Amino acid sequence: MSKPGSSDHPPHRCLAEFLRGLREQQSTGTLCDVVLKGCEESAVGIPCHRNVLSVHSDYFRAVFTQDWKDSSQRIFPLHNIDSSTLNELVNYAYTLELNLNDDNVESILIAAQFLQMTAAARLCWDYVEKHVDLSNCLAVHALASNYHNPGLADTVLGFIYLYFLQVAKSHEFLQVDAQQLIAVLTSDSVDVVSEDEVWEAVLRWLDHDCPARLTHVPTLLPMVRVACLSEPCRQEYALILRSVPAGMPQSTVELVGGTTQIAKPRHSVGAQEVILCLGGTCEEPFVEEEARVDVFCPSIPAVWRLKDLPDLVECCSAVLLDPGCIMINSMNCIGTVQRNSRYTGLRDEWRAIEGILPEHREPLRESPLRQAGALASLNGRVYAAGGFDPFAYGGVKALASVDAYDPRSDSWSAVAALPIGLMGLAMVACKGRLYVFGGEDTEDVSNAVFAYDPAANTWTRLADMPTARSGCRGCVAPNGLIYVTGT
Repeated sequence: MSKPGSSDHPPHRCLAEFLRGLREQQSTGTLCDVVLKGCEESAVGIPCHRNVLSVHSDYFRAVFTQDWKDSSQRIFPLHNIDSSTLNELVNYAYTLELNLNDDNVESILIAAQFLQMTAAARLCWDYVEKHVDLSNCLAVHALASNYHNPGLADTVLGFIYLYFLQVAKSHEFLQVDAQQLIAVLTSDSVDVVSEDEVWEAVLRWLDHDCPARLTHVPTLLPMVRVACLSEPCRQEYALILRSVPAGMPQSTVELVGGTTQIAKPRHSVGAQEVILCLGGTCEEPFVEEEARVDVFCPSIPAVWRLKDLPDLVECCSAVLLDPGCIMINSMNCIGTVQRNSRYTGLRDEWRAIEGILPEHREPLRESPLRQAGALASLNGRVYAAGGFDPFAYGGVKALASVDAYDPRSDSWSAVAALPIGLMGLAMVACKGRLYVFGGEDTEDVSNAVFAYDPAANTWTRLADMPTARSGCRGCVAPNGLIYVTGT
């Protein structure tokens, strides 16, 4: 029995009913005491309740309690907000929901900022941050800079540094103003192989609207590190100097000419360490496998999304074979994806490794297919250990076999097997050895730890972990300690 004065309805249900009632009153104009009107001449008025608007907007609270006097028409025009945007914000005031998309998020954000609707603006910023990509990063940086979101502006600027070569080739790059371009070029972290690439980007920007943009030469050209340019690019640089507007002070021309130029090469952010997060499962709207790949660069710090994996994967492992290749072990498929010298652009190509082909379900050698196994790279070879064969007869059985892949010969070979069969194990390479942690042997979850010596081709059992773990992951910290996480 409920206590006196209590309700059998949970709070969220009561709130939903309350909001639904308010929305019904607003849609029918019941008890509404103000009509908002967008900037169009043909705009249809939107009936609202002043108290509801005042709850969500500091702007309306100030207007309705101080300045605005009720008139017979009760019309309140908003000359800088269109009707569609105004409708979305009114809908939010009554439902706490915003229908955001790439086409309307900027206009809604700007209007929410103007109306001081803090919560609505926060939802817009969250949407913008989650949808940063090559096609909009310059626009997002400008938006965050102009509307006082320095955290997002810095994060997106880091994204632009990493993807500078791709961004510089886009049509959007040609539209940026000089100040935004200078903000990018001042950094040591612009990800380029040589300063020539920076110079080519500057030339492309200048040529897009020349001679109008020649007025920016005095501030723009000092951003190019002339001492790091090749001789042909230095000659082009000199030609640009001769094209500066007549009447520019000689002292300015000499400054642009390089007498105080920075000689230090840029430090590529892309060459720094990054963390890749691949696949997994998401629980909204229902549990399903993921194909997305996210990369985190601790030095910025920033997180952004790379090209999706070609298949949905629940559990996968990834290792770096060399500076040009990432190897993925997903379920019963093993393949690689090529990349350039930095993490700034994964190519759209996957290559099957000899032994297991993604388009087939049968191996080319006697080693079984591996699901829930582990990968690690050591001394130029990739080791695949444990797991289970999803197509084996007689039910699931944990594997003890370990295979080594040599990328130079594109071939697999068997090495010493694990002392026991394990699936869902973690494996890492550290100081010349492989270490295996946890897993399960078909029946029980293990806390065992094994070390592999490639010179002796033997496994040795080490001290057990305090906690038995399966489906765990391991990593090596800069101080040489190995951390194992997960259950």
